[in-house]
Amino acid sequence: MNASMTLKVWLTWLAFWPTLIIATYIFYPPDLSGNVLDILALFALLAVVSLMPINVKGIDIFFIQGISLTVFLRYGLFVEMVLTQLSILVFLLNLRVTKKESHRYPVNMLMFMMISLISGGLFYALGGTVGEFSGNAMFQVLPALAYTFSLIFVNQILLHFLKVFVYREADTTFFGKDMLWEAITTAVTLPIGFLLYMLHTYLGAIAILFVGVPFILISLMLRLYYSSRKVNDLLHKTSEIGQQVTQRLDTDDILNLFLEKTTDMFEVDHAYVMDAENVRRLSLIKTYERGVGVIPGPGESPTQEGISSIVWRSGRSRLYSKRSQWKSLTSGVLPLSANSIISVPMKRNKKVVGIITLTSNKVRSYEKQHILVLQILANYLAVAIDNAKNYEETKRRSETCPLTNLYNYRFFEELLDERYLAYEENNRPFSIILLDIDHFKKVNDTFGHHSGNEVLCGLANRLVEQIGDKGTVARFGGEEFIILLDDASHDHSFQVAEELRFAIADQPFEIFNDLENGNRQVIYITASIGVASAPDQGEDGQTLIRNADRAMYTGAKQRGRNRVASYVG
Repeated sequence: MNASMTLKVWLTWLAFWPTLIIATYIFYPPDLSGNVLDILALFALLAVVSLMPINVKGIDIFFIQGISLTVFLRYGLFVEMVLTQLSILVFLLNLRVTKKESHRYPVNMLMFMMISLISGGLFYALGGTVGEFSGNAMFQVLPALAYTFSLIFVNQILLHFLKVFVYREADTTFFGKDMLWEAITTAVTLPIGFLLYMLHTYLGAIAILFVGVPFILISLMLRLYYSSRKVNDLLHKTSEIGQQVTQRLDTDDILNLFLEKTTDMFEVDHAYVMDAENVRRLSLIKTYERGVGVIPGPGESPTQEGISSIVWRSGRSRLYSKRSQWKSLTSGVLPLSANSIISVPMKRNKKVVGIITLTSNKVRSYEKQHILVLQILANYLAVAIDNAKNYEETKRRSETCPLTNLYNYRFFEELLDERYLAYEENNRPFSIILLDIDHFKKVNDTFGHHSGNEVLCGLANRLVEQIGDKGTVARFGGEEFIILLDDASHDHSFQVAEELRFAIADQPFEIFNDLENGNRQVIYITASIGVASAPDQGEDGQTLIRNADRAMYTGAKQRGRNRVASYVG
């Protein structure tokens, strides 16, 4: 709610609340003689129950209706209204409502005041009377039922009005889960409230011990029950998320899925995943922002001062309920709108390998059980990322040459097949360049095989540097290398091959002379190169490679080496 709307709400409260309180006192004056202590005891019971709300599917439920019914039937509308208003105040103070959400005070107080007025007024209009319980209580059945149903429907009508016209919620229904839980709560608490009313007539404040205390214990047990249900639901979702992320084998995919599922599971406005493995400073690898989604992180964090860094150094989770608890611990990386924060370490083999931090703009969004659940999720994520890295490393080793670190021939074949399949859709030409080092055996015989390997690695680096993002370089085998050029015509590919030939022949290679003195030595090499382009010079990958090989041997090797030749069909 913006500042303008908050101001209007407070002005509305100021205009109506005092007037309605005074009017109720005038039209329904209470009889307080000798009843002050009993009324205070009932307020104490209301206050205690207000401190124990139950959150069911996002709805805060507290069982004050039954006790307020006792107050209403015993002492009338004014006393019930005042005590209900005070209990609502206790409830909101217990929630520690922030200044940004201060509108909740006038909204809730006015809403419950209207419920009290309408329900109580309907009770009186149907002939209901208040005071001590008497033998003619059967005549109170119709007014009591009207009072009960009025509590449910007036509350729902006012909630619906607030959602539509004040909070501007688009997706809201009148007959929703709010009304269902209100009906269930009322159906459970009002009979107990009526029992308390009867006993209070005969026993006075001592009746609270017989009904009120068990009522509090029931509320506490229900709260614990629903709290355990929430934890069980969270653990069930945690298990599902863990299975999903551990089945993925791409690190980026795992992180995206994890943040997507976790931010649905918790109240999250911003989320941060940081890498802490083998780094001097935390590296921010993924972030999430409500309304934007998952965003790649910028990498290494510019500072270590912050909540995530505290968790990294200590290896212990942190939970903060509002901004004042953590604002002195960070240098301003977190958004100014954040209040609640939960931050947990990702551990593998008892070592912190990452940090997960969630923030919410609301106060007290996270509870202690959320640390447990998020810690389990963090461990799942650590295992999933480790599996993905092992898979990626295994895949990389199977696709690359261990000496030159270039792609190997098997990978190149698969890549070439993919290009042929893509050509059927986009008709984009591509070419291959096959090159072989001239007289490479002489290099091995003169300087040793280790020196020959140095030449191969040096040439591999030079080819990658020359080709850049124009294509893919692979080791074909022995002293042969092969290059795939994307979106390249035959003439352009031939020109690229000529540039490669010059880059190889005109720039020396430094090696160790292993067979003699082991000193550093400069040598020059040349290469013979063959070029073939698809689809004119090869209808499939194997044919294209064979034709490039023929061009290299017949057009370059046999004609003196150190030259580029095209395949001529």
